[in-house]
Amino acid sequence: MSKLDRRSFLKVAAGSAAAVVGGLQATAALALAPAERLSPDDPTAKALHYVEDVSKIDPAKAPTHKAGSDCANCVLYQAAAEKDGHAPCGAFAGKLVAAKGWCAAWAAKPAG
Repeated sequence: MSKLDRRSFLKVAAGSAAAVVGGLQATAALALAPAERLSPDDPTAKALHYVEDVSKIDPAKAPTHKAGSDCANCVLYQAAAEKDGHAPCGAFAGKLVAAKGWCAAWAAKPAG
């Protein structure tokens, strides 16, 4: 096992600190960037049968849809960040979904 001398240790520590700071800056920039609305044409949206308006859902394409379920009452919908009827969703990282939308990842909010 080799020992690190003081100079080598300081170089490694400085490099590690710079990497952490750079990562934090990138994360902060992403958090401040305005999120865009999810397009129904997005590959993940298509895979999860996302619709922007639950009243226009095709039951043949969404057999798991239950009456009364929409993004606004889903546990993944981040209602605290809602603006203009759209909010971030845990199923679609970095995208905003419509409160009146629905997808196959829908899960009921817990009661209470």
